[in-house]
Amino acid sequence: ADVDWWDDIVTGVAKPLVKDGFITVPDRPGLGIDDVVDEVISQHLQPGVTGIWQPTDQWDNEYSWDRTWS
Repeated sequence: ADVDWWDDIVTGVAKPLVKDGFITVPDRPGLGIDDVVDEVISQHLQPGVTGIWQPTDQWDNEYSWDRTWS
């Protein structure tokens, strides 16, 4: 793996997550993972990011018009 901790960010799936450029398709609903490992993600945040799963209340009242032609 290019990133040695990549396989540790989720639980409940076959490892390695990516093998020969492919991901094994799970036979469970959704992504097929059991959990996201917050501790591993927290250790590898971009500089300046203070935490994971921060509230995004500032976006609750933002609206965007996808139709740019009208």
